[in-house]
Amino acid sequence: MSIDQDNKRSLERKSKREDVLIELTIQNPNGDYVDKIVSCETVDLSTLGLRLYVSECIAKGTVMDLCVRFSSGEEFFLTAELRWIKPLADKGWYFAGFEIYEGENTDYLGWAEYIKNL
Repeated sequence: MSIDQDNKRSLERKSKREDVLIELTIQNPNGDYVDKIVSCETVDLSTLGLRLYVSECIAKGTVMDLCVRFSSGEEFFLTAELRWIKPLADKGWYFAGFEIYEGENTDYLGWAEYIKNL
């Protein structure tokens, strides 16, 4: 399959709206590091990536844990890297592209199978 030059995608994405929780470790104004959970929503997804609608400006290259909850009841814990982020016309909202990594302590194999069968 050819790569979509605008989105640099090598796999077809499937449009689907589902809930996602992102776990971030951020530095607060006092200089302390704190864990923060950000609730967001999928726009589209594939076995190796997803695009999210987020309310936080996250630094490109950040590797984080995600929990994707499907309305069907399926839930997947994944590790992903933020590859790109773009502000939207709605102030404080962004589209963000994530690359999903395979990992021993993730649900990647189940995720890949689930996405193939959508």
